[in-house]
Amino acid sequence: EAQLSNILSKSWGHEKLLHNGKYCMKLLVYTKTVASSLHYHDLKHETFFIASGRFSIEVAGITRTYLPGDYVEIPPGTLHRVRCLEPGTIVEASTHDDSSDCVRLIPSE
Repeated sequence: EAQLSNILSKSWGHEKLLHNGKYCMKLLVYTKTVASSLHYHDLKHETFFIASGRFSIEVAGITRTYLPGDYVEIPPGTLHRVRCLEPGTIVEASTHDDSSDCVRLIPSE
């Protein structure tokens, strides 16, 4: 069980950090139908697996709807944004997460 200090509140819900070593695993729990910031990471390579809910995810200018069981890979340097259409959880598996490795171009809605 992750400690409370491993939960980070966001405008769209919260992140629950499960592990952050060479590789990182998080639960992105969307409780509101809003969008995350449009951003990219110089170093971080992410894969999002949709565990529940329904999401519109923009990756490199292409937007697609994702349902439970779907996944999307986001290489470093790729602009992306998640818009929650129906509350749910995304499992994020990535390389090491460093909060300084995030360049936000448009804030969360």
